[in-house]
Amino acid sequence: MTDNFQLISKGFDRRLQRLLRANDLQSELEKKMQRFYMSCNLVHRDDVHYKLALENVIGEYGALPAMVGAQWNSSDFSWWRTVAQIQHKYGKQIILGLEIMHDIRNTSVNRVYISQPDFKTINTRLTNLIEEVRTSMDLQQYFGLSPSVAKHTAEQLTELERTFSSGGSGAATLQESLSLYTVADLQEKYSDHLNFTEFLALILGEENIPKSLYIYDEEYLDKALLTMRSTPLATQANYVLWKLLEDFLVDAQPKDMVKWCTESTKKYFGKLAEHAVYKRYRNPVVESEVHKIWDQIKGIFRHRLSGDKLDWISNATRTLAIEKLERMQLNINSYDEENFENVYGEVSIDRLNYVPNVQQLLIAKGIRFVARINQPADSVDATELLGFTPAYNIQENNITIPVALLQPRYFWGDQYPEALKYATLGYLLAHEMLHGFDDDGRQYDASGNLAPWWDLKSRYEFEERRKCFQAQYHEYQYGGKKLPESKDQSENIADSGGLKLAYAAYELWLGQQSEEVLQRETMEGLPFNSRQLFFLGYAQLLCDDVQFLFQPWVSQSDRHAPSKYRVIGPLSNFQEFPWVFNCSQSAPMDPEFKCAIY
Repeated sequence: MTDNFQLISKGFDRRLQRLLRANDLQSELEKKMQRFYMSCNLVHRDDVHYKLALENVIGEYGALPAMVGAQWNSSDFSWWRTVAQIQHKYGKQIILGLEIMHDIRNTSVNRVYISQPDFKTINTRLTNLIEEVRTSMDLQQYFGLSPSVAKHTAEQLTELERTFSSGGSGAATLQESLSLYTVADLQEKYSDHLNFTEFLALILGEENIPKSLYIYDEEYLDKALLTMRSTPLATQANYVLWKLLEDFLVDAQPKDMVKWCTESTKKYFGKLAEHAVYKRYRNPVVESEVHKIWDQIKGIFRHRLSGDKLDWISNATRTLAIEKLERMQLNINSYDEENFENVYGEVSIDRLNYVPNVQQLLIAKGIRFVARINQPADSVDATELLGFTPAYNIQENNITIPVALLQPRYFWGDQYPEALKYATLGYLLAHEMLHGFDDDGRQYDASGNLAPWWDLKSRYEFEERRKCFQAQYHEYQYGGKKLPESKDQSENIADSGGLKLAYAAYELWLGQQSEEVLQRETMEGLPFNSRQLFFLGYAQLLCDDVQFLFQPWVSQSDRHAPSKYRVIGPLSNFQEFPWVFNCSQSAPMDPEFKCAIY
């Protein structure tokens, strides 16, 4: 799949690579990041020292049964003790993920959550087969397994991963997925599977065992424990130790190492990488433009909440909505206030030894993770992940802008019409803002607490309008199948509402400009006026190319509609679009009935 956000990512990567190859770095922390990148590029999959380093990582927790065969001693292995020890040391979640973040019902205190960890396997036959083949080849190359043993082991590992990844309940909301338990109750309920008190002590330390915690998706927990009970011990050990190795395996051919090592550097130095690049390319004018458009979008939505356009929402609920909107903040992810010395200061990085470097970084991550339980309440810290689109944090009630999005000439530039800026940046900001008021967002108050604040009348009216989106998108076909008839329409609601708010902001801007400025709202060689350019810019933003074999998976698994329908759906719900293009009343993009919430 290719899209505009991947192009943005590649642009950011080129800037980061220039920094990582520079000879004039002044910051010791940036030099550590550079040494890590160098160590990664020196790795060769056939190198004996690399293979020994991988064996040493596993050796701390026993031996790989597939490697030692009949010599493996099953009496020494406990899967839940091993995954607890691994999470304590490396912060790595296997089978059962433990998170520490603020209580969703009271954001002033921290709470422990047990949840489903992230899984690599995508539930399609093709991707499972690809993963099987890759795992089999790795087992042969790194640990000398015979082709038959490697193939059999890879099949077991992939099947177990597939079982775990499909074991969730699929509950629509966080509120529906969470169950609060005392540790004593969990100890009794799951005593046939594991010692929950010991499990928590191994991860957090005995002194930090909480009295109660949240289980996120209890159905997953039940299925995972039953799956492990029915799985042979040798397969359990192969799976746990192979999952441990995920962070240390180099999954690239020599010709692709620069790209792969750039991704690895972003994974382990996410915030520092973003800060370092932004520091070198910072443009205060661009920052000012972002905040200007944000203020315009907020102002338009505030006006609509205060007026009669949204009078289906009760006055009391609209008052609370305005309060939440006023509290909502926009932040550019420059990380100027981040204390990187606390994160990387004690980490030793050697430019020649990739695996020990990853170990050092993961150990530091594990230490920070355990320390969170005694620190001020915070949401989950995604330092390893760099995003390339704005994101709304429902528990912080804020929107973050990745610095990569501010690179010039992808969506807008000095020579581009303002129409493109409003159609791209304006739409993205409005889309994320509306997540604070969609299916999920209306369950959280202005402080980010799980405290539903819509009254009965407003909830009923919202639900009736949501059903329109559900029916509309279910009629669309992609990859030979109709889109799921899902109750979760938050992304489609945000797409339609975000487009309308961005267009309103652009109309407001047009009305404030001189004739001379308006003359520049065209593009040479294109026979379109300014408003038509806005809609073309919006459609171009979401343009992508998905390989046909993956289309069914995209349509069934992504909360977003396929990009084709992220364009067609919102435009056919917006009366301004057919007016601007002088469409006939019988045009497919101008249906008589249009879905609308915001």
